[in-house]
Amino acid sequence: MRDFLLTYFVYIKTFFRSRAEYKTSFVLGMASNFYCYFITYMSYWVLVNGVEDLGGWDFSDLSILYGLSLLTYAISGTLVWYSVYSLEDLIISGQLDIMLLRPQGLIRQMIFQRFGDTFLGQIVVTVIFLCAAFAEKAEMLNLQMGIYLALAILGGIFMQTGSMILFGAFSFWTMKSSALIDMLFYDLRGLTNYPLMLYPKALRIFLTFVLPWAFINYYPMMFITGKRVSGYETALGLAAPFVGVLWFLLAMGVFRMGLRRYTGAGG
Repeated sequence: MRDFLLTYFVYIKTFFRSRAEYKTSFVLGMASNFYCYFITYMSYWVLVNGVEDLGGWDFSDLSILYGLSLLTYAISGTLVWYSVYSLEDLIISGQLDIMLLRPQGLIRQMIFQRFGDTFLGQIVVTVIFLCAAFAEKAEMLNLQMGIYLALAILGGIFMQTGSMILFGAFSFWTMKSSALIDMLFYDLRGLTNYPLMLYPKALRIFLTFVLPWAFINYYPMMFITGKRVSGYETALGLAAPFVGVLWFLLAMGVFRMGLRRYTGAGG
């Protein structure tokens, strides 16, 4: 692992040196990404100020809810989004066969395939709004809660990364998994950018126990802010970091299962 991290650090430095050759393109790409998600945050501000009663939720609450989801997604995206999302293309083109002949593990090779620099704008805008939101709720933060927040973010990264790997692995069975990823990962995960209390009970259960996207941001946010938290929600909030790790391990298991059945581009 140490050698991998050192090599990855060198890879990132080399990547940015190459991107520095096209400074304007790099800066404009980050600016456009920043602007896109800044507008999303502003839409929450308009929503809060335009609706008289949102169940006691204010702009800082929604900023934390959306921020935890976007931050963990963006960090995961810098690692594996470009490679895993295009796994179907690697399979169809036969490039995956070449990668399997190399001594390095496949996942590590895929991480080195492309650094997700386009996600940096998302990270910057999210950190700004998260810091502002937590400043509004400074009285709720202490050492224990800070440690929990760090663990919750780490668990969210595990879940987001695992999800990208899991749905990318479906390409071993379907050859075309991008449409499935869009529906199960992007569309359904986007529902947790709003309070789950707005949805029917069946949908809340689905987002908790079937596709557990609520563990990325909703239950951690409820636990941190203590917003009408029941014993049930407290337990789910405490479990969130562990659920993320378990989901990642499940995703890796499915990926290895699909890889074992893979017989090559011609088979």
